[in-house]
Amino acid sequence: MADFPHDCDESLLGAAFRALPDAACILEPVTGPDAEPDDWRYLASNLRHADLLGRHDLVGKTLREAHPDLPEEWFTDFARVRATGIPETLARQHATESLIFEVCFSPLGAGDAIMVRIRDITQEHAAREEKREADTRYKQIFDAIDEGFCIVKVLFDDAGDPVDYRFLECNAAFVEHTGLEDPVGKTMRTLQPDIEDKWVATYARIALSGVAERFENESPAMGRWFDVFAFPIGEQPPYLVGILFEDIGERKTMELALRHSENRLQSLIEATSDLIFRMNPQGTLMEQLGGNSLLGEVSGEIDWIGSFVAPTDRDRVRHLLQEAIETRQPLELEHRYLRPDGEVGWLYSRAVPVFDDGGEVTEWFGMATDITSRRHAERQLAHGAEMLRVASGIGRVGLWDWNVETGELIWSDEHYRMEGYEPGEIAPSFEVWAERVHPEDRARTEAVIAEAMRTGEEYLNEYRVCHPGGEVVWLSARGRFLYDEQGKPVRMLGAMIDTTQRRREEEWQKLLVAELQHRVRNLIGMVRSVARLSAPSHRHVDEYVDHLIGRLQAMGRTQSTLTRSPGRSVDLAELVREELLVHAVQPDKCHVDGPEVALSPHAAEIVTLAIHELATNSIKYGALGDTGYIRIVWTLLNRDGKRWVSLRWQETAPVRKTKHNRKGFGRKLIEERVPYELQGEGRFALHDTGVLAELEFPLSDAGSILDPRS
Repeated sequence: MADFPHDCDESLLGAAFRALPDAACILEPVTGPDAEPDDWRYLASNLRHADLLGRHDLVGKTLREAHPDLPEEWFTDFARVRATGIPETLARQHATESLIFEVCFSPLGAGDAIMVRIRDITQEHAAREEKREADTRYKQIFDAIDEGFCIVKVLFDDAGDPVDYRFLECNAAFVEHTGLEDPVGKTMRTLQPDIEDKWVATYARIALSGVAERFENESPAMGRWFDVFAFPIGEQPPYLVGILFEDIGERKTMELALRHSENRLQSLIEATSDLIFRMNPQGTLMEQLGGNSLLGEVSGEIDWIGSFVAPTDRDRVRHLLQEAIETRQPLELEHRYLRPDGEVGWLYSRAVPVFDDGGEVTEWFGMATDITSRRHAERQLAHGAEMLRVASGIGRVGLWDWNVETGELIWSDEHYRMEGYEPGEIAPSFEVWAERVHPEDRARTEAVIAEAMRTGEEYLNEYRVCHPGGEVVWLSARGRFLYDEQGKPVRMLGAMIDTTQRRREEEWQKLLVAELQHRVRNLIGMVRSVARLSAPSHRHVDEYVDHLIGRLQAMGRTQSTLTRSPGRSVDLAELVREELLVHAVQPDKCHVDGPEVALSPHAAEIVTLAIHELATNSIKYGALGDTGYIRIVWTLLNRDGKRWVSLRWQETAPVRKTKHNRKGFGRKLIEERVPYELQGEGRFALHDTGVLAELEFPLSDAGSILDPRS
């Protein structure tokens, strides 16, 4: 250390060192046997440093002597700064107190001495933490705003003209309202090159004037409408601009749709064949607003009941009008009226009340339609309908009478029963009828009806209806539409018969042939597979035949169980106990336990063969052939959102004298067929005390290999 004066008090360095405002010390390395420093010695310690550590006798002592508990990271820091010659500033926490220090390591000259300055930054650190927490809270509030919010900086060219703006901050809702991804740090023209110039000009005006603005504007380039409040941020122009905005495209679309709807309504009023009118709050005076002049040339408000309603209907009309006023409900009625040509016609009128803010009726608005032709058609059909009703009861034919204009639908008693209702149980309607049509037939059936209505041709259709109890019934329907003088459909009459039995007989014949063919093919395939897999396990024909017969009988028992089951599943407990019963396993020799599990037919076939093989081998070689005991237990598991069953066969028997390590049919079935057939896992282990077999597979509704529906 020849380049460093050890007597700091007699050097300029010493004077400067003592004047430092921070705690400081100078240390030199103490080298070990390998010429590498393993300790550092104090050369100097100023007063602040001595006060900080509470020791004034540090000069001449090493770090390890003065501070035995000093962490090794300090020595690592000294070594790194000595090796690199580059000053470093680190933060260190006091070992026992809640104090944070800033530690500066500075190499001195060309030698190895290092000056260490230590400054208490606890308050600065706390202030930074408080600011970080405040920034976090600000960010949370910033992102919690439903509206989009951003802060932008307007960019000007050399001539001072605004050309773009850059996003400095954006909240989470920004993307939702703009569709612009990852905007921070990017300019608007980078994100949306064809953005309109008006946006840049508006934000530049706010950045230069410092005056906030609120406006609504459309951006065709972005395909959106925005409600914007933009305001300046900062101390002097050009200011940053804060933008609080909301995508109002849906509202604008509704406004445009409303305006379009109003225009269409006005066009409809001018073009309609109906009479459009308004009435005073009492309903006594009517004014024609447009449409067809059904009542002749009428101007201003008139007493419509006294002037146009047929005398025989006036009391009824007044009563219905008063009832609508009292209940504040729409007025809807059919009545006879005096036509301009002197004849009596029929009018359908509907008027709705218009309320003010206080809920009082200010006027009535409605329309009236001439239904004279429809009423005549109804009268002509009445006699024929009665005759059809009688005939339908005799011939078990369902009849319907559909008033297309009013939606009124009449069914015969047989029609109710065909739809799955008791006569009169519900009020028939097109919607009620459509609900019962089979979902697969509904669209086609409605299309056939629409085509018959359009063309006037006969309606012919055969479709299914679903009864509440789940029964599906086939119906064959035939009908025809009736039209008024203008060619408008006013009614549909039809009849239908139940063809379910005929359909079932046809389907049953096809099913019998297909099922027979399928069962024979699958049965042959299953027998061939069992026979092939059984062959390598036996050396003698007699033994092979006996085991093959046993396996085929196990398959037969599974099919018998499937036949007895009311559904397409097999109870696992019943399957296991029946197989043990076949092998004459006594209750004191086994324990069977597990929750209720319904196996698919296919899984039942595999599990039955597995239990059969395990029981057969146990009688021949294991616990059931000796004084042993078997436990058959199963549980239900959840894996990847699916239900699995885990079945365990465990034997406990005296120590075996002979081990059969050959991989037979049963073991292949468990270890190979279970994973392949059931997409599960099969494990087979042979211990001195007996066999441990485990089967795990997902529950499914896979059908039996002998089931033609599989």
